[in-house]
Amino acid sequence: MMETLALYMRISSEDSNADIESGSIGNQRDLLYHFLRNRREFDGWNVLEFCDDGYSGTSFDRPGIQKLLSLAGNTVKCIIVKDFSRFGRNLIEVGDYLDQIFPFLGVRFIAVNEGYDSIQSLGSSVSLDVSLKALVYEMYSRDISEKIRCVKQAKLRRGEYLGTIAFYGYKLSPAEKNKLVVDRPAAEVVRRIFSRAAEGISMTDIAVELNHDGVLSPFMYRKANNMEVRCAWRVVNDNNCWTRENVKRILSDERYTGCLISNTRVRVDVTTKKTKPVPKEDWIMVENTQEAIVSKEVFEQAQAVMRHCRHRKKPGKPAHMFHGLVKCVHCGKTLLRGICRQRPYYYCATRRSLPDSPCADVRLEEQDLEKALLLAIRTQVQLMHHSAGTERKVLTAESLKEDLRECQDAVSRNKTAQTVAFEDYAEGRISRQEYLSRKKEAARQQEEAAAQYAELAGRMAALRSETCTTSDLGRYAFVEELTREMLEVLVREIRVSGRDGIEIVWNFKID
Repeated sequence: MMETLALYMRISSEDSNADIESGSIGNQRDLLYHFLRNRREFDGWNVLEFCDDGYSGTSFDRPGIQKLLSLAGNTVKCIIVKDFSRFGRNLIEVGDYLDQIFPFLGVRFIAVNEGYDSIQSLGSSVSLDVSLKALVYEMYSRDISEKIRCVKQAKLRRGEYLGTIAFYGYKLSPAEKNKLVVDRPAAEVVRRIFSRAAEGISMTDIAVELNHDGVLSPFMYRKANNMEVRCAWRVVNDNNCWTRENVKRILSDERYTGCLISNTRVRVDVTTKKTKPVPKEDWIMVENTQEAIVSKEVFEQAQAVMRHCRHRKKPGKPAHMFHGLVKCVHCGKTLLRGICRQRPYYYCATRRSLPDSPCADVRLEEQDLEKALLLAIRTQVQLMHHSAGTERKVLTAESLKEDLRECQDAVSRNKTAQTVAFEDYAEGRISRQEYLSRKKEAARQQEEAAAQYAELAGRMAALRSETCTTSDLGRYAFVEELTREMLEVLVREIRVSGRDGIEIVWNFKID
């Protein structure tokens, strides 16, 4: 059977080109194929290419490397890179792959420029030379990341806009790099929103007006102007229509007064994409960097109206029993709770901004919902008690637990066997050939046990998600009143389709 090897190439985001493949990728490809042509042992091998163009090597959260690693040991038997830094710049993770994971999977690893070939160091740990190089790469990555951060902050303090797409109301200047210019159609909508808010119109009513007049929401405006192809992100609460949320987001954005605000969040560490908020006093704010869409006076008037709306809300109101569980079947939003004549009910907020939508008919009395849930729970408990498959599932779960314990024991035994074989070889009690044979056999058995354990664990997880045991549901057989705890255990979601229609999605399943 023909063996398969993988060529992996990477270039960092700072050097990438958004339109064409980076030149460095081509150089890496040429070097790797030149290496293959001069190594006759790879004649006849299948060659796969994996590439990450524009990704940092500080983490393994890259599409190309993730796809490659998913095939390692199964399809791919050898991985070839230009040097260790192309594979990764994190010392610990690179060391784990070279010293633990790849040997366990039986994958050969070659770094051409480093002269490293794992087959020549079989049975030994990663050399000090390799570790030092990985450490140097990681330190270099941290150093270059800090320099890039300083350069970006200097540009931001000069009022340069570094985003790849402009925020609603503006567009990137075609004549001047890192400069914003007003997008006239969108800017008129922004001015209208601020003007209406300054007049005391609520954010919900503003959204209704915009939808009634057929004004495209920011998300639909980007799509209509083909901005989505350049936008790799989507703003939280993006909607196909105007809502209270995206109106509020515009009214709260001081950048419409002509200032540039940045450095509001920073990365926790160079090795992760996680960010944390920056205190407002440390934000970078530069005045008059782009043409203002609204004046500071109009902006402050809008803020005063928003503050007044916030003050009218009753603080500290406890969440109701069905909080977060009742959804609209049409738009998927969580229903809001209202009270009419001392009778609580649930409705979809979308009807505020789109009165003609099907969401306008979504309304359900809380007491009707409670009655329906109690009846449904009792019915499900009865089905559980009369289900012929319940006992079988309980027995299956016990059998799976026993099989999982046996797999864990097998993995531990074979790990120990490999360690013992190495100690025997190191002390001269067995030959190198016998050591490799014993190690290979123990690794094979360990891999089989690990694969079986993963399969059994998946079956156990599926079984647990499908059903509760009789004892789990039995305590709800004679309930007379709903509680929040009961709902959290039994109900995943309640979908409301009209004034009477509901669908309950349970946290369990009965055959």
